[in-house]
Amino acid sequence: MKSTFTKICFIFLSFIISFGAYGHGTIIFPNVEHGDGFIDVKIYDSKESFLDESLAIESVRKRVKKGEVVVPLSKIHEGKIAIVAYHDEDSDGKLKTGLFWRPKEGFAFSNNYQPKGPPSFEKAAIVLVHGEPVVIELNY
Repeated sequence: MKSTFTKICFIFLSFIISFGAYGHGTIIFPNVEHGDGFIDVKIYDSKESFLDESLAIESVRKRVKKGEVVVPLSKIHEGKIAIVAYHDEDSDGKLKTGLFWRPKEGFAFSNNYQPKGPPSFEKAAIVLVHGEPVVIELNY
């Protein structure tokens, strides 16, 4: 009896720990190329606010390491949102771009959307599912 109770407690705690680590409001970047700088993440909830950093409903800046970087969000977001992220490799707080807005630092949109022109909220938009992390591949 005691052994069964211990096993149930262990399974329950494992579930709680794993759910908390990668639950609702977690973004995973699995392919960060190096450990320089930060990942900047902006969350938008409408096409009217999309890409206007002053209108983002949440902004997160996290120091990076090479490989996988997990970015927890501090707010719970419901409904349709779009996530925009970039690897601020030189820590200057800006996405470096070249001719025709071509990024020179790693960047990404939710839905793993890769624009072929001006980015679109609708194409980047996702609906967060409670308990499921969002995995976004950075484009370098």
